[in-house]
Amino acid sequence: MAAAGSPFVFAGEMDNGESFFLQKQYTRAVECYRKALDSKLNDNNRALCWLMVGRSYAQLGHYEDARISFMNIVNLYSKTDWLPEAYIGLGDINFKAKKYSEALKHYRNSQTATFMNRSGSRVLYKIAKTQKNLGNKKEAADCENRILKEYPRSLEARLIMKGSGSSASSASAPAKNPTQASSQSSGTKTSPAVKSSGNSKTQFAVQVSYTAKQDLANNYAAQLKKKGFAKAYVRKGTKGYSVLIGNYATKSEAQSVCDKVRKSEKNDSYVISL
Repeated sequence: MAAAGSPFVFAGEMDNGESFFLQKQYTRAVECYRKALDSKLNDNNRALCWLMVGRSYAQLGHYEDARISFMNIVNLYSKTDWLPEAYIGLGDINFKAKKYSEALKHYRNSQTATFMNRSGSRVLYKIAKTQKNLGNKKEAADCENRILKEYPRSLEARLIMKGSGSSASSASAPAKNPTQASSQSSGTKTSPAVKSSGNSKTQFAVQVSYTAKQDLANNYAAQLKKKGFAKAYVRKGTKGYSVLIGNYATKSEAQSVCDKVRKSEKNDSYVISL
């Protein structure tokens, strides 16, 4: 048996925590990540554990515990890669509490150059929603227009163009561009292995999740099938694995399934073209 504190112990507990988190077993996820924190971790892994503990507590509605977890990163591990994500977590907690000015401050603190290169559209979308709730329509529209310009292939750009974004969607000319509206977000490129129904018409699917680990994607697809989403499957992308449902002949049919998935999984599933 591996000794307590060995890398095998913490690596296993972190993997278990991730698995439980994806299965929405948040209490068990917290237990696993806290066990990992009892081991000898480097700062980056400690910050990641606290991040996932905070996210799990937030899902459970334990917002003060979540805040403390995120603040551990801000106060103790500010030099790690996970600091911007901690600020996003703090922003989300304050947004749910309708403390929009405080949420906006945290979202803005997350805007490092590296993080914006990776997750800029997500940050700007959250800022736009917060500005809208503060009554700052122009600032919200500026954020959304920046998403459309700088991150045109992102999920957030797609939501804005569908009219599901904040205040800028109706004022932005690109929102009516059908070519942009059907483009896919980065990391979810169409695989040639996906077969159509034998004709050249566009097919549609629901993207439920994306992960770098194939086993977690396989497990989640299996969970979805058990919940009645029989068409769930995994598709390999350039950097990871998408969990999809379908394919469907019409976008409206896929959207109907997407609405059911969002209600069941309480996530941001969305329709893609195949």
